[in-house]
Order: sequence, then structure tokens, then C-alpha cells
Amino acid sequence: MRTNYRRWSEHPYFGEQTPPQQNPEPAYFPMFFILRQTNNGFLDPFQQRILWQIKNPNEIDWGFELTIVERTLLSITPEQRQLAQYWGMVEATQNMTPMIYNYAQKYQLGSPFIARVLAYFHAAVNDAFVMSWYFKYLWDVARPNQYGTNLSPLLSTPRFPSYPSAHATVAGCAETVLSYFFPQEASGIKNTMGECALSRLYAGVHFNVDNDEGLKLGRQIGGMAVSLLRAQNQ
Repeated sequence: MRTNYRRWSEHPYFGEQTPPQQNPEPAYFPMFFILRQTNNGFLDPFQQRILWQIKNPNEIDWGFELTIVERTLLSITPEQRQLAQYWGMVEATQNMTPMIYNYAQKYQLGSPFIARVLAYFHAAVNDAFVMSWYFKYLWDVARPNQYGTNLSPLLSTPRFPSYPSAHATVAGCAETVLSYFFPQEASGIKNTMGECALSRLYAGVHFNVDNDEGLKLGRQIGGMAVSLLRAQNQ
């Protein structure tokens, strides 16, 4: 497939001599709300073909995106540094799952409800991870540190392709699912998940568009889980 961008599998990380090794296995893990067909078409929970909303990387100006990363790292604030470390030093869901328990306590919800929220949340997040990995290895987009510039990222760059950001995809999915269960908290949930996505730019390991399009993809996946929930409650 002809591309107008730099491929992750063809360029070493800055300071290294050989390109990184591929590990696409998670792209083929089983899913809960999405059905993969033999031709890598995908169906939603209602057996309808999914038209993915994520932008094709050939439509993106990656040179411009690199300048955003460079400028961000040169002007990083203490608050941005803290966000990068908060979301990047642990699994993203490690910071999301306590939100469920906090909201459940706030609204005095019982154990069966909490179990249901956790089940749908983690099942949808599983699908978000699988689809983010699918698109990562389908498009094979290079990381910011593969452009030969001496960036100073705050965190180590992960060893898999850049686009879309898995953090952002999970955040968009979590935003949609948790806002369904806790509509009173929707504004705060959206802000928190937006910070999760943006933290990857602050860390210097993702382009801004990785995060924007990852959020979009995650919200689409979360929307499938919510559509099924609504149908079950009718």
C-alpha cells in the first residue's frame, strides 16, 4: 500500500541502529461487542457493517504534526508534565477503574450495579485495545522519535506503531460507556478522558492527531456497547 508518511517498521528509534520489532498479536484477540469477519470486515452488535470514522493517515500532514510535538516539548509546563506521568506510568485503566467505585459510592449504588458497570466497561475497553492495535499495524505509522530529530520525550516511547493512540482510544471508549452509566458526571468524565489522551502528546510519544483520532475511534466503539445496553433496557 502506497503511503505519504514514514513507516514505523522501517525506521529505528532515535539513537538505535535497527527498526523496532513487530508484535501485532493483540490486534487479533477476541472481542465482545465487535464481530470480525474473515476478510477483516467488522460487524457491530446488531450485525451491521461498521464504517470506521477514524481518518486514513494518508490524509494527515505528519510534518505539521511533528512540529506540534516539538513545540509542546519545548514549552512543557509542570502541570502537563504531571499529567504525562500520571497517565503514562501505569495502565490507563488503573486510573479509570477507581472512578467507577467513587461514583458508585457517591450515588449509593449496590454491588450488582457495580459489577454490571465493570463488566461493560472492561469488555468495551478490550475491544478498544484490539481495534487500536488493528489500525496501528494496518497503517504502520512511525512515532515522533523516528524522524531523526533529537526530541526530549518525558517517557520512553512504546514499541509499537503510533496511530492511533491506544490511551486515547481507551479514553474515548471509557468516556462514552461511563457517561451512559453516570450521566450526571458526563462533563467531568469527558474532561478526565481528554486529559488522558492529551497526556501522550505531553509525554512526547504520540502525535496530537494520534490522540484526536484515537478519541474518535474509542467513542465509536463505546457507542456500540451503549447501543446494546439501550436495546437491552427497552
